[in-house]
Order: sequence, then structure tokens, then C-alpha cells
Amino acid sequence: ACAQFHRYIDWLLTVPLLMIEFYLILRAIGVASGGIFWRLLIGTLVMLIPGYMAEAGYLNITVGFVIGMAGWFYILYEIFLGEAGKAAEASASAAVKYAYNAMRWIVTVGWAIYPSLRAS
Repeated sequence: ACAQFHRYIDWLLTVPLLMIEFYLILRAIGVASGGIFWRLLIGTLVMLIPGYMAEAGYLNITVGFVIGMAGWFYILYEIFLGEAGKAAEASASAAVKYAYNAMRWIVTVGWAIYPSLRAS
């Protein structure tokens, strides 16, 4: 129980910071709206809070998983097809596009394989 609590404290710090990096990259080139920041932040909270509640026994584990996955898919939508993804594609230099694409694939692949790494 203590380990899961510490894991979620870590995630509540690091995951929003990663999402803020998407916003800051786009802000640096002048194409980020405040909406991008808030959508990414809300997506992280929707992903993390139900997961913790389910692991802690406050929420049915399947319900927590489904809500958490919805948050993750919402983040993926925003960084690939939403305002953030469109802004990066339309306005970024080649170097910024490279950094942005690397980050979004880390979020996609890294977060997809993380549960299997944790189970090992």
C-alpha cells in the first residue's frame, strides 16, 4: 500500500511536468493557447486519480482502469490530433517537430509498455 502511494505521488509530479513540456515547446514558438495547457493537465488528472482510487480500494478496479485509459487516450488525442498536434505540425521548425514527435512517442509507447515492465 505504501509503495503504490509513493508511485502515485511520483506520477502526480512527473506526468503533469511532461505534459507541461508539450505546452512549453509550443509556447516557445508562439503557438500554444492556454487551452492546450489545461486540456493536458486535466487529461493527466483523469488518468492518474482513478487509477490510484482503484488501487487503494475506493473505486472498482475495472472502472478505475477504464476512466484512467480514457484520460490517456484524451492526452494522446490532444498531442497527435488535437490543437497541440495541429499547432506543432503547422508552425514548428524541423527541430521543434523532432522534439515534439519524440516526446509524443515516448508518451505513447513508453506508457503503453510500462505496465508490463512493472509486472516483471
